Amino acid sequence: MTKDYSSEKRRRIEDQNKKGAPFHTIVVTSPDATAAEAARLGPPEAARLAPLKRENLPAFIDRNTNLISSSDPLDTRMGSGGGTLAAIQEADNVAKIREDYGGIGSILIIHAGGQSSRCPTQMTLGKAWTDLPLAEQTTQLSNPTYILIESLSMLLQNLPCGSIVVAASDVILDLKNGTPISFQNISGDIVLGLAVPAPLATAKNHGVFQVNLIHNRGEHISDVESFFQKPSIHLMNSHQGCVFTHNGQQMAWIDTGVVIFLPVAADALRNLISHELSHYTRSGLESRLAQEKGATPGAIINLKLELYSHLLLAIPTKGSKERECKDTRLKKYLSNESNADFCSKTLEMIFDNLSGLELKVCTILDGSFTHLGTTKELIDFLISRAKTQNREESKGAFSLSCRRFAFLNGVQVDDRSIIMNSIIDSSSSSKGPSFIGSGSVVEHCNLENTTIRIGSSCIVSGLRGYSVDVIEIPSYIVFQVLPLSSNECEHTTQYVCMYLHVTDHIKKHSLCFGVPFEILLDETGLAYDELWSNEDSHKLLWNARIHPVILVQNQGLIDWTPFIWINRYLQEGKESLEDSSVQASLLAWRQLKRLSLSEIQDIADASYEFQYRSMIRVKYIPDKVLCSISSIREVLFHRDHAEVKLDFLIDLLSDMQSQVPSEYFRDTIKMFQEVILFSVKNGAYDIGSRALMLLGAVCNDISKTLRPPCSAEVAFNEEIFSYLDSLKSLSDSPLEDCNLILKCTLDTIESAISLSNTAILSKCSSCLEEAAFSLTARCVVTSCPQAQYDQRKFIPLGTWVISSAPARVDLSGGWSDTPPISYEFGGAVACLAVTLCDRKPLSARCRLTSDITGIKLTVENRDIENGEIRESDSVHIKTAEDLSDFRDPLAKCALLKCALVVLGIIPMPSRKSNTNETADGILCTLRNLKVGLELVSTSLLPHGSGLGTSSILAGCVLSSLGRCVGTESVLDKHELVGKVLNLEQLLSTGGGWQDQVGGIFGGLKLCTADSNIIPVRVHVEQYEIPHETLAEFNERLVLAYSGQPRLAKNILQNVVRRWAKRTPEIVKNVNDLVNGARLCITSIQRNNFEDLGSLLTAYWAQKKIMAGEDSGVDPITVKRIFDLLSLEGVAVGSTLTGAGGGGFMTMILREGMTVQHANRVLENCEDFDHKSLKWYTCKICNEGLE
Repeated sequence: MTKDYSSEKRRRIEDQNKKGAPFHTIVVTSPDATAAEAARLGPPEAARLAPLKRENLPAFIDRNTNLISSSDPLDTRMGSGGGTLAAIQEADNVAKIREDYGGIGSILIIHAGGQSSRCPTQMTLGKAWTDLPLAEQTTQLSNPTYILIESLSMLLQNLPCGSIVVAASDVILDLKNGTPISFQNISGDIVLGLAVPAPLATAKNHGVFQVNLIHNRGEHISDVESFFQKPSIHLMNSHQGCVFTHNGQQMAWIDTGVVIFLPVAADALRNLISHELSHYTRSGLESRLAQEKGATPGAIINLKLELYSHLLLAIPTKGSKERECKDTRLKKYLSNESNADFCSKTLEMIFDNLSGLELKVCTILDGSFTHLGTTKELIDFLISRAKTQNREESKGAFSLSCRRFAFLNGVQVDDRSIIMNSIIDSSSSSKGPSFIGSGSVVEHCNLENTTIRIGSSCIVSGLRGYSVDVIEIPSYIVFQVLPLSSNECEHTTQYVCMYLHVTDHIKKHSLCFGVPFEILLDETGLAYDELWSNEDSHKLLWNARIHPVILVQNQGLIDWTPFIWINRYLQEGKESLEDSSVQASLLAWRQLKRLSLSEIQDIADASYEFQYRSMIRVKYIPDKVLCSISSIREVLFHRDHAEVKLDFLIDLLSDMQSQVPSEYFRDTIKMFQEVILFSVKNGAYDIGSRALMLLGAVCNDISKTLRPPCSAEVAFNEEIFSYLDSLKSLSDSPLEDCNLILKCTLDTIESAISLSNTAILSKCSSCLEEAAFSLTARCVVTSCPQAQYDQRKFIPLGTWVISSAPARVDLSGGWSDTPPISYEFGGAVACLAVTLCDRKPLSARCRLTSDITGIKLTVENRDIENGEIRESDSVHIKTAEDLSDFRDPLAKCALLKCALVVLGIIPMPSRKSNTNETADGILCTLRNLKVGLELVSTSLLPHGSGLGTSSILAGCVLSSLGRCVGTESVLDKHELVGKVLNLEQLLSTGGGWQDQVGGIFGGLKLCTADSNIIPVRVHVEQYEIPHETLAEFNERLVLAYSGQPRLAKNILQNVVRRWAKRTPEIVKNVNDLVNGARLCITSIQRNNFEDLGSLLTAYWAQKKIMAGEDSGVDPITVKRIFDLLSLEGVAVGSTLTGAGGGGFMTMILREGMTVQHANRVLENCEDFDHKSLKWYTCKICNEGLE
């Protein structure tokens, strides 16, 4: 066929080919006209998002390329060959109208896979638009069509003009970015298959080329001896050239579904259209319908014309031409079983047009392809290519993200799952968090206030609205919700719920929901006529009416009742059908209108579905993020005890390839910054503190998800530490300090995320949390006073002023006393003052002396039995600079240094203070003579005892120090409690008020604090224990040292971080702690030690909840002791004192039991070493600090 080309058109064609865009027209076929229109025009509200809009296609597609979205004419199923002929004519017509390329332009035709019946979730829109979250693409989801266009455009840059390339969209081509094919010396009458190596086990399910030439090049055009459709492994091994070794494995050249008709071969296809096959085009079909009045498209196209079995089978290979004459090939062609339904005249015409061509193959040695023909193949591809935290490299060149356009809140997600283009917000669901199991794919879902639990290896698509019931989807289930094109009610939308098992054979009568049909019908009582009509000659899953149609109201309520029976039946079997709720569910399912897959194919609304999916990405997710940010702002400003969930923010940053913070992240950070600065400016330090703690927690959580973690250099502004010191020192410029701290951290956070520097991100988190604790301190203290001394009340030189106090045993309510919990929620703690070994174990002594200058501080730890010193540390304070480490709880004598600051003896060091002023100079101004001050604290308890040691010691130190220099405020025990609280905030150990109350006030106490009162106001109510009850109490209350010390601050940080988020579990637990404290007082008053024991055990469980999993508060040894003594009936209740993690154990023994009984139980346990355990005699002390 001769064409007359103008030189201008030839030049345009050549220029386009030079640009690497070889296709002048691209046709993408869809299952039907509705889907084709949706792909071309997009949704009405977001037309710019149509997948075939030029701006959405790969960047190198030329702006002059014709883009056509098509389908089989009049939605008649024409087969792959008929669809190809129709697409060619449509492409030629468009080129002719545009006067493009004189009709010689190259055409790429991508078929969407027909009915996609083996992968029904892609049935409505076609496999061409199967969404794929490519890791390297962050602005949109990809799909097989985009990948095919890109891959083939690179491979076929040198494609001769006038060629036609036909490809199937149910494959993913991985061509390793190889060099373009050279078509030099290749004649135009060649038809090329495209082949890549595959193991024989894979090849037996595909077309296989027999190629005699073995080569080492990446791309090579070879002659073909034979082409086999789904050959057995034996057949492949018996034909030379079918099997070869590559990378140490036996391989075969398998067909990729790409067929290239070079120009002469392309014209041969066009010739078919002008003969008997013209009705396989739109114009031809419409012409026949006009001629044959009353005929239907289906009656005219009564046979599908297939590309492979009808067209390619007529094209000889070099081997077949050498082995057989043309007549022999024609006879074989006519007798082929796939051609049995066609008349011989039509087949002979096809053969006459195509038999003069030759089939060759282009082999790509390093290429590979993945077939997405079935649901299982789709799941396997997505999950195997997904990059996870523990698997950085996926198989093949195409890496997929586990998340793309996903907003998740209140959802636990297995690492090996994919969520794309979905919103699942379970943060407000009364049914708890959602869960997505391993290997599952969730796409295009929009669920609000709903709990969904998805098993493993599922596909869940299009689920939208909300459900008051938990949505349970068992493993290996395919569940899809699709809109239907006919709506019966204006205020409702009809949806069909497709429910299948991954292993179901769609075109067979074998499995339904993964259960053999006959068993399903027998066990459920379902009848054939409920699933199939009399017109259904073949009872297949394809035409079984098992998919319910539901009406979704405008508010989006989903009734999950009709699906409960399927879930229970699949998980529990036939027995579940006896349950009344399951029977009710089955009845509801039966009463609903149900559709078959074949019916869904015809009436699903593809345009609406395209619109819905597009709106999730461009509107619903952005709106959801902004709404969540606004909600967090409101929660903070209103001081609500509502949960602040930032899962969505962390999840949006979990993309493996692109960790550049998004605009959503920046908007969230900006919100936190505004809340912090506004709150601090207006003195609402509690709000600012929570916002800082949340921001720090976000950084901490993100640092655990960055993939892969690395140590790329990120600048960190060390000046932040001076701003933190200023804020800690209770400076008069907290707004300036906070502003400088945020400026130092926020830019660094973004850089650390972008470069995956987890160390720097953790450092930023720590700084933000330190700033939060500093603002919390401002809610507890105001400023450290300058003492007003009365010299007449000074203790004479050399006289020791001694204060001693019992230890504290907490019975319930601990953690509710800790700022900020105590002033945000309100706290209540029940506790006891106790002696150990008949001694008050904590004391301090102080004196003014002329023997030294400056201030000498000593901390000593003595043996409780003989008083011998076990450890001792001393420091000599001569200048304020010597106090620079007073905030470090691990520094020498840090507690004593803080006491000097709290009482105003030494001024608060800050970046603005004069550090040259000497301590002895300050003392001179007090007494007008040079004297020294000596202060000693003594503990008879082990380190990290959990008995309130540091807080009670602080009370003793402040008491002795204050009395020594005449500070009367320390004589008031209530004021002393407040001063200890101030001291601990300065010491940066945080801490609450129960410890000092427990030792400063004697006996049994209920100490409480009011909510929303700042500074904290603590109330102490002491209870007298009757003599008889006290005697029994002293007998049954025992203490044992676990042998494992602990430092409360590490646990404190975790608790405050969790409290800032206000999970429902934490809020409920704090409420339980407060109530438990009051119940303990009641049980003691009623002399009910069994109840007290139960409350003690419950208290231990509550402490563990506060600290969270993996916090280390529950040592294995301690757990073993508690379990043994409870199991053997020795103890009725037990807990670790204080925060947990070690220290002392408190136990209430069963009546009649003693420490000796407990020892015998532990000694008889072979797998337990009880030697590190030490028991102490313990008695309630009615006298507090003296």
